[in-house]
Amino acid sequence: MSGGRVDVAVVGLGPAGRSLASACAARGLRVVAVDPRPDAVWTPTYGVWEDELAGLPATVVRSRLAAPEVRAHEAHQLSRPYVVIDNVALQAALALDDVDVRRGRLDDAEVAALSSSARVVVDARGARPQGLCADDPAPAQTAFGVVVPDDVAAPALQGAEGLLMDWRTDWRGDGGGGTAGLRPSFLYAIPLGDGTVLLEETCLAASPPLPVAELKARLRRRLAARGVDPSAVDAPLHREVVHIPMRGRGRPPVPGTLAHGVAGRGGHVVTGYSVAHALRRSRALADELATGQVPRRVDAVAPADALREAGLRAVLRLDVDGTLALFDGFGHLPAHLQRAYMARDGDLTDVAAAMWSMFRRMPWSGRRELARATLLP
Repeated sequence: MSGGRVDVAVVGLGPAGRSLASACAARGLRVVAVDPRPDAVWTPTYGVWEDELAGLPATVVRSRLAAPEVRAHEAHQLSRPYVVIDNVALQAALALDDVDVRRGRLDDAEVAALSSSARVVVDARGARPQGLCADDPAPAQTAFGVVVPDDVAAPALQGAEGLLMDWRTDWRGDGGGGTAGLRPSFLYAIPLGDGTVLLEETCLAASPPLPVAELKARLRRRLAARGVDPSAVDAPLHREVVHIPMRGRGRPPVPGTLAHGVAGRGGHVVTGYSVAHALRRSRALADELATGQVPRRVDAVAPADALREAGLRAVLRLDVDGTLALFDGFGHLPAHLQRAYMARDGDLTDVAAAMWSMFRRMPWSGRRELARATLLP
């Protein structure tokens, strides 16, 4: 594709950018896509709810959990199936055959300059296009994980099919002791469908972010407490490090562009989830662009956003006991309210109902702590 003004220029070919470029091309639009490594296979582990995969082939599923668990003071089995994405299959499903793919790393000025040759410019370079900064003060989710064989991971799962969030505090190790002043973290333990399991110690959100070295030490202590061989951390099959700024890029889009995915407001500020929403929003945005409509924002400000921001304040401020009480409350929610709380685009009424139901299911001490964490400036 060369010559003339194109319909859409997409910068960045992560899940948000690639899905949008593919969807626009499928609708007959002329698309240019720019990325520093356009042929690279995505390396993060992407987990989504199975019901969020509408429009994608079954081949994109790497593994499936029929009933993932959340554990705090109690064990809660969720009735909503959870899947891990096969990144190679997903990238193949988001074909770029009809896209003019170019290799390059663009700065803000170069992204803005694309408007001279494209009707619409979409910035999908992610939350930190220039790379992470060691002293970034923004609230972030951090994690350290290892991939190990099924038999090695079995003691960590303790009979569960998979652990979406295990908030119990055996990360303190044999020394025990209190948790006052410590940030809570949870174990994410998910079979990957190929005889291996990802065991990942995750801090849901902290400001400043909880250091990866601390999460690695917690994972080592937690696994040792459950009888897992220390070599699981020392010499795993694979390691994974996560750093997700909870508010995405956290600043206005480059002038004259649309910010898509976590380059904009596409992430869930409480959970950090963004991929499923980006895939779904890409299809809707491509429909708009194909009919000549250009929205002011990819993800508009919605009334429920204020509640999600309050939820982020709670997660950032709750201590370990308060966090366990909060997620016991989540575990007792009916399925439709769990879904609303976890959804990036959940309805205001449902999100409010979910948060209120969690609050009233907490003990009085937890309610006081949650009110303080949420309502104080």
